[in-house]
Amino acid sequence: MSKKLKEPDWINQNYKNKMHIIQVIIEYLKMLISKRRLIHAISYEGILLVIIAIALSFIFDMPMEVTGTLGVFMAVVSVFWNMIFNHYFEKVEHKFNWERTVPVRILHAIGFEGGLLIATVPMIAYMMQMTVIDAFILDIGLTLCILVYTFIFQWCYDHIEDKFFPNAKAASLH
Repeated sequence: MSKKLKEPDWINQNYKNKMHIIQVIIEYLKMLISKRRLIHAISYEGILLVIIAIALSFIFDMPMEVTGTLGVFMAVVSVFWNMIFNHYFEKVEHKFNWERTVPVRILHAIGFEGGLLIATVPMIAYMMQMTVIDAFILDIGLTLCILVYTFIFQWCYDHIEDKFFPNAKAASLH
């Protein structure tokens, strides 16, 4: 008759820690791939990509391939930032019972664009063959324009979503 050896507690705890980490990752991935967030992020970035590619090509007399590629790279980074930022912004909205008033929309736009600025300056400098300082100035200019775009887009998106999908936001908070 063999006697079963008891595993040390640290092995059991290590297993529990790994399982908890896996559960957190799964929840995070569910948040990232919600249909609502994907539709929001892709529509936001798609419209913005067309605007940026055309405007930068015209202003800097650069080929549309360069400005379009830069726009795509910036859009990919922005899509991930958009989903993450909006997830947490909506949680804060829900926690403090904020309504989407003009000041809240302005706060949303500034927070989103401010965070994105950090990642996009190096991309702009490299793709547009300019110094980091020039890229920063260009990015600030783009950011100011995009702040207006973000405000208008969010306003329109909220109204469309409220009219056609009234329960979508509440469902994504859980």
